[in-house]
Amino acid sequence: MENMLYLLNIRVSGIKNIKNEVRLDFYKKTVDKDFDPDKYRIKAVYGENGCGKSALVTAVKIFQDLLISDNYLSESKTQLFLDEIINRSTGTFRFDCEFLAHADTFNIVYAYSVCIAKSDNGVYEILSETLKRKNGNYVNNKYKKIFESKDGDLSYISCSADKRAILEKMTMNLLSTHSFLSIFLTNLKKDAASFNETLGRQDLFLDMLMFFTLAIMIRVYLAEEDQHELYLLRRKSIEGRADGRILQEQMFGYRDLANIFSSVNEKSVAKDDFEGYRDKIHQLTRFIQIFKPDLVSIDIDAKENGDRYECSLDLNYGDYRINREFESTGIKKLIRLFDCFALASTMGIVFVDEMDSNLNDVYLCKLIEYFMYYGKGQLCFTTHNLDPMSILKENKNSIDFLSSDGHLVPWTSRGNASPENQYKNGMIEDLPFNIDATDFVGIFGE
Repeated sequence: MENMLYLLNIRVSGIKNIKNEVRLDFYKKTVDKDFDPDKYRIKAVYGENGCGKSALVTAVKIFQDLLISDNYLSESKTQLFLDEIINRSTGTFRFDCEFLAHADTFNIVYAYSVCIAKSDNGVYEILSETLKRKNGNYVNNKYKKIFESKDGDLSYISCSADKRAILEKMTMNLLSTHSFLSIFLTNLKKDAASFNETLGRQDLFLDMLMFFTLAIMIRVYLAEEDQHELYLLRRKSIEGRADGRILQEQMFGYRDLANIFSSVNEKSVAKDDFEGYRDKIHQLTRFIQIFKPDLVSIDIDAKENGDRYECSLDLNYGDYRINREFESTGIKKLIRLFDCFALASTMGIVFVDEMDSNLNDVYLCKLIEYFMYYGKGQLCFTTHNLDPMSILKENKNSIDFLSSDGHLVPWTSRGNASPENQYKNGMIEDLPFNIDATDFVGIFGE
């Protein structure tokens, strides 16, 4: 198995219509020294309209933003967003996950948990945040805490007393509005050499580096949302922290992280990065040519702006050229998804909401088949299209059904019944399609 990080599961509650905890497992229940994810790299989540599929993907985005954004909870737009998205009856959002860090010499499972709720002054704050670890070679190993914050205080940190004093001072009055990881990274980026010297090369530093690597390996696609801020952070963090980058390369073998995370959807590209961006657009061209064989090239219209280029893309079909903004909806969707697919094919952990939207069924199924057999990362997507079920059923733990009451049902083989027939015929627990054509009579007129 290649060096990697692997997301084992997520648990989500208190978002949109998901009141109670929903657990999404990407691997089987137990992890040991024989861990092998090759049959567990892809998952589709099905369910009725409004059942909470998008809420699961949104929860991952909140988790990621909380970790890597310096002032996520301090921004007014975030507060307004959380006020709309957090379940009104619970008033509390909770996200938990487990992930495995695997390299030649170690196998470690991490468990993370964060809880967000509105304070007495009407602002959403972090009630608690915890990171734990255990040896992943044996099923019965117990977790040990790395850090824990409660009600704005650093209640536990796995380090010596003098290092604890430094970290307590560093996080004072911040842990209600900032993740411990984001504070850690902010100080690391300010003066990496001094910060490393202060803390020393100890387990805490390595654990935080591991968790940061997980955060930047995740990409979330929600409708037409762009990921420019995340891309810039990846570049800044990876290139500005040579010590951390060396460690990442030593542990995981990621030799060119900056190129892996470069994006074809960037509109503003640093001049130093332009050659890498051009290579990515060439790769995008080859990808789109599979769907549009008459495409000659994708040309970059680059205009200088100081030390950057402002870029737009023109698709060249020989007889005519068209700016990407005026392309068909399906081709624009493929271009927006390209960064996700590129990351999932190598080492990334990608969540795509409504992956079937605007994509031809044949294209969708062939893409899914590729990731099943050739992908090296993880891909989780929501969909209404039943065609991929015939492919997905060949892999383990790859189809989940979410009911309108937030109950998740993994698909299991039952005789000769296919998952699509079970789904359509109401044979999935808590998911009966109790609708008939006559139900619409009188709604649209006689």
